[in-house]
Amino acid sequence: MKKIMLCSPPGDLSVNIKNRYKYRTEDIIPHSMRACNDLGYIASMLRNAEHEVFLRDYKIEEKTALDLLDDVLTNCPDMLLMKTDIANIFEDLKLVRMIKSSNPQIVIILKSDMFFDASEELLCSLPMGGVDYLIGSDAAFVMPLLVQAHYETPEMLYQVPFITICKNGMMHKTNFHAPHGNINDLPFPARDLMPNEKYVRPDNKKPIATIITAKGCPYTCLHCKEHILADCTMNVRPAKKVFDEMYECYQKYGIKNFYFPSDTFNHNEKWVEEFCDYIIESPMNGQVDWIANVNVASFTEYMSMEMRNAGCSMIVVRFESGSDDTLVRLDRRFSVDESLNVVDIARKNKLKIFGLFSVGLPWETEAHLIATKKLILKICPDFVSLTFPVAYPDSVIEKNFRDENILRESLFENETIKIPALGTKFLTHKKLKAFRKKTLFLYYASPRYFFRTIAETYRNPKKFKDYILFVWDLFKKQRAD
Repeated sequence: MKKIMLCSPPGDLSVNIKNRYKYRTEDIIPHSMRACNDLGYIASMLRNAEHEVFLRDYKIEEKTALDLLDDVLTNCPDMLLMKTDIANIFEDLKLVRMIKSSNPQIVIILKSDMFFDASEELLCSLPMGGVDYLIGSDAAFVMPLLVQAHYETPEMLYQVPFITICKNGMMHKTNFHAPHGNINDLPFPARDLMPNEKYVRPDNKKPIATIITAKGCPYTCLHCKEHILADCTMNVRPAKKVFDEMYECYQKYGIKNFYFPSDTFNHNEKWVEEFCDYIIESPMNGQVDWIANVNVASFTEYMSMEMRNAGCSMIVVRFESGSDDTLVRLDRRFSVDESLNVVDIARKNKLKIFGLFSVGLPWETEAHLIATKKLILKICPDFVSLTFPVAYPDSVIEKNFRDENILRESLFENETIKIPALGTKFLTHKKLKAFRKKTLFLYYASPRYFFRTIAETYRNPKKFKDYILFVWDLFKKQRAD
């Protein structure tokens, strides 16, 4: 039995990559930190393998690097697995070196999608001193195999899939084309190790549990890496198993708010019906409030009715664009008219809408932007996100920008991340920024949104005041351009 520490390292919750403009406001847009379910799954699998596990989410608990170091020195784990991402990788690698210098015997593993079959260029650009292994996919299945191979059968290390072995300054990748683990073989995340009370729904500040319903996706959307990570397959959990996890959260941890982030939640009408029936026929009926991502291409009115009856209050929809040309190029497999049909269905069944849009893809012109603005104002979703694509290393988006010769700066500079300032073939980055500011202002200042906000906040003067100040700030920024 080994003692293994899992952690989401310290960091600023609102950290942004330079030139990646993310819209964020605490009071109006429902952004929140999701529970670290990935670490929870790993913890459950390691427990089943009879290892001692403890888990820390330093970001959500607003702890520091010194707190992390203190926990390592106090608990003396044999292994430390740290999740990271492209925005924080250099800071996290500094933590690795600090931990390794204080405890040279500890085995340190970094987990991130960015390490899935990462290019030599990317790996060589990062100061990996102190790191022993990188995991790029299926970490819950990989970790027990890695622990066993490292301590008991070192000759089998190269048989462990989806890892990169960092040894003597060299990087050795194993098989990234191996079969993936079946999500239905996973136990529930070890939520008893997680600070559940810290993960709150931003619009009502109540604890919220995130539950995945499927892994992988049959679609090959340009902006998404999910189909690459899961080899274009979709592994769906039975409705009963998803319900059982939801009920455990409700009964054991007192959680009544839920978020289902899988874009394939509504992949099958019968599955949705079965899941909703389980809720309706349970003690949770009328006691829970949940949000689900839905795909435009497979959302139906019957589905909407079932979801509303089972406690769903909001759907998150990646409308992406108001241009059919962009939707086709992204392989979204739905049209603008179908997007509007989803809105009609949701409004009819009193479901709120969180609309996700993006602009700035390589081929987009002024006409594409205008079409997206018109759609946003026509839909007038309850919440909106308008983002730019980010050319992460080794991503399909990066290849598209490179093919069009639009990337103008290097990604890594003096151990910092600098996402290149991107425009399109026809529009400058400055133009895109100005468009985004103006569109958000027009959206939040529209009479339709204004009166809806009054209706929803007349009992909460502070929230209404925050809305007015926010619109005024948008107006000043727009005038400044």
